[in-house]
Amino acid sequence: MTEAAVISLMGGSRALGKRVRTLIDLGELIESGVPRGAAQHLRERLNLTEGELAESLGVSTKTLQRLAKKPAGRLTSAQGDRLYRLARLMALAEEVFEDAQRAREWLREPQRGLGNRVPFALIRNEAGAREVEDLLGRIEYGVFS
Repeated sequence: MTEAAVISLMGGSRALGKRVRTLIDLGELIESGVPRGAAQHLRERLNLTEGELAESLGVSTKTLQRLAKKPAGRLTSAQGDRLYRLARLMALAEEVFEDAQRAREWLREPQRGLGNRVPFALIRNEAGAREVEDLLGRIEYGVFS
């Protein structure tokens, strides 16, 4: 998975409001506040509802709606970090399955390798995200457990 894939899922320079080439650039943007448009772009790419996006960012739907009304609305660093985590895991799933639709489906289906938990539900925190990432790595390399 490349930084470019993650940045593209977040809408690229257009949605991010500036040119982002490296993870260091992205980290700086996360700290200064990711534009709300990047979250909207990822929501559309993943075919998420507003509620699902809000849940994955750890905010209420009302908070996202208020943020959307602000012309220069930006996510907090914690919300931006969660958005990055979601984009990173989606990029990895797309790489593993070589199909965006199949990756989206996989993230929403219970997985035996995760104790029949749904990956999308687990990626709300770093510990769960690491488990999902580990399982995707095992799938990519044909190691089933």
